[in-house]
Amino acid sequence: MDTPVAMLLFVSGLLFFYGVRLSSYFSGSETGFYRVSTLQVTLEKQRGDRVASSLFYFVTHPERFVATTLVGNNVANYLTTLAVGLVVGEFWTSTSGAPEVISTLMLTPLVFIFGELIPKSLYYRAPMSLLRNGSVGFRFCYYLFLPISYPMILLSRLIARLSDSERSSLDVVFGRNRLYGVLEAGQREGLLTEIQRRLAENLMQSATRPVDDMVSPDATVIGVSEDASSEQVLSAARSGDSAWVFVHADGQPDQWMGVIRVADMLASGMAPRLVMRELPVFVSGQPVPEVLTQMCKQYAPFGVLRMDDRVIAIIDRQQMVSRLLRVMRPAQQTTEPMPVDTA
Repeated sequence: MDTPVAMLLFVSGLLFFYGVRLSSYFSGSETGFYRVSTLQVTLEKQRGDRVASSLFYFVTHPERFVATTLVGNNVANYLTTLAVGLVVGEFWTSTSGAPEVISTLMLTPLVFIFGELIPKSLYYRAPMSLLRNGSVGFRFCYYLFLPISYPMILLSRLIARLSDSERSSLDVVFGRNRLYGVLEAGQREGLLTEIQRRLAENLMQSATRPVDDMVSPDATVIGVSEDASSEQVLSAARSGDSAWVFVHADGQPDQWMGVIRVADMLASGMAPRLVMRELPVFVSGQPVPEVLTQMCKQYAPFGVLRMDDRVIAIIDRQQMVSRLLRVMRPAQQTTEPMPVDTA
């Protein structure tokens, strides 16, 4: 075999090998990108992992990742096509183009198996580890292809702006489904109990649910005035069979301002107004998780719900948690009255 022919075959073999290698790399990376857990990447980034920080950049800018993989796949396809064309042009002199077509069809299964099928399967099964291994190379390709991919990035941003509302809703849906999968996997592995998983799922379901749907009407709550005596507080507690007695402003029975724990009053021997706990105020329409978080931070067992400077309901933290521990069925939920009566 002549030296030029041998060199041509060697170069063609290298071009074909690297073309298939690039195809497998970019095709697999694309599958791994859509498969990797955003939560896992975020947690690794918060721990100071530099590779995870690089992946997080592409997670928050997906158009840059997609544009890079598109350009990379086209480069890979061009290299394989060039390799086949060089060999065919050297050994077949036909002008009909049939040799190129036949050779391409013969090599298509090879390119598909090693350049698409196998890498996609591997990245699908272990997205995080494989993306970590190839993160440096992908970052290099990102900057290398940026002059070509940048127009596509701008175009994708324009399309995203035109369909921003729809895209946001899809992100919420896919993010929630992905988190559901994490919770189910955690329960299977023994990391979460059934109650913990149910609580987390119900919190997600109530993410946009207003707290108004989970409170007791103000009409069912009766307490004592802020200047009430200890005897009046005890009488109200006995009447309602409750350890808590609500307090309203003097002369304003519909303006609840605090709550008294009977045990604290009896143990301290102090006047009721001195052991009264102020009720945190929330606005009608606030989401359930936000209200519950604030009440837990303030160690407040109860709160008041206002609308237009008027108290419309009392919020019971324990009641909210109890409902979240159950399977939420909005159509079947009913309002339970507060166990508080007046003197």
